[in-house]
Amino acid sequence: MSLRLRVVVAIAVLMLTGSIVGTALAGWQANQVLHEELTAALAGGRNTVASAFDSLARSDDPARDVDRLVTAFDGNRHLKASLVDGRGRILRQSQPLPSRPSPGWFAALFPPALNSIAVPVPAPTGGAFILAPVAANDVAAIWAEFVALIAVLSLSFVIGSVLVWLTVGGALRPLSDFSGAFVRIGSGDYSAEVREAGPSELVRLGRGVNEMAGRLAAMQARTHRLEDQLRTLQDEERADLARDLHDEIGPHLFAVNVDAAMARRLIDEGRTDEALKQVDAIQNAVGHMQRLVRDILGRLRPTELIELGLKAAVDELVAFWSARQPGIAFSVRIPDDETLTIDDDVRETLYRVVQESLNNAVRHGHPTRVEIEISGGAGGDILARVTDDGPASGKPEGFGYGLRGMRERVAAANGSLTINRGPDGGAWTVTARMASLPLGEDLEARA
Repeated sequence: MSLRLRVVVAIAVLMLTGSIVGTALAGWQANQVLHEELTAALAGGRNTVASAFDSLARSDDPARDVDRLVTAFDGNRHLKASLVDGRGRILRQSQPLPSRPSPGWFAALFPPALNSIAVPVPAPTGGAFILAPVAANDVAAIWAEFVALIAVLSLSFVIGSVLVWLTVGGALRPLSDFSGAFVRIGSGDYSAEVREAGPSELVRLGRGVNEMAGRLAAMQARTHRLEDQLRTLQDEERADLARDLHDEIGPHLFAVNVDAAMARRLIDEGRTDEALKQVDAIQNAVGHMQRLVRDILGRLRPTELIELGLKAAVDELVAFWSARQPGIAFSVRIPDDETLTIDDDVRETLYRVVQESLNNAVRHGHPTRVEIEISGGAGGDILARVTDDGPASGKPEGFGYGLRGMRERVAAANGSLTINRGPDGGAWTVTARMASLPLGEDLEARA
């Protein structure tokens, strides 16, 4: 059963129940009024008969006056008068007001519940004057009112149901739009929109659906951008590795090959001392390549961060760049790991921020000085700042994909990343701020 039909049926049942209860209450009140009217009519008729009998002794024809008293009740709405003799035979009866008959089942709902009144007729006439309640006229009037009431209630019920059907249908019509929009959103089409129309509640609901679809579309676009950035970073990392392998490892491998061939020739010629010098050169080249490989592995996965701590890992990173850029002065201010109480995920994020900031500063900024500072921790916010004095033209705005990826990484840790320039247009500063512990642990530590 549809929601529209459920609402209409519920309201129809409520209206029908109210009509039945109202009709029953009206019938009960009509029965009470009928009983009161018949009681008053019997009392009035009794007084009338008693007053007539008081003057009967002065009448020159008592039998005639008694007959006239009976006919005086002709056309009475509530009473029927009867004159009976001493044996109970009816001598004369009045004719009540004729009425249209009502259904028997309906008349049975309104029994008079009153007994007839017998007033003895004074001598010499004798006998009894009987007054009987007559409810047929009132019941017929109640029946007519009941039929009119049922007609009005039926018409109101039909008109009300039609109006409710139309009103509810118009109010719930936007729900079909919502259903279609949700199906499209569920299938990944976040461009779905609904009309903000109808009652205020549905207008707010429609506005919320459109805002949700807009946020989902923005998140989808953001996800696509992150995927593009990830692919770009992977390509850049592969290019860096290829360049390092070609520029660093390749020449040394060539030198090892040349030295090995020279050593073999010298040994064949019996020039052992000179061959040993070539072996020493091979060992030095292999040792240098081992360090280069370790540096490359450290860039892929900073094992020093896990084994030695954040400070040692950053020092190793600075040493890597100092060996390649001796003209840059590096300044590092990082507390010891024993005093720097931070979570492993936060430690990893801080290292990546410092790593990417150094990469951008050294490769693109052409600085003469780079400062690295990490402070805070111990349950509070922790701050990482990397500042270089490279010229404004040395780096593109935004530092490329690397720091944009770092911005997403810091945001995932409920932190913030800012990139500022000095008042002279240079002196780039990258600042990351985040909680030193995950949210749950941070609340527990603060408690």
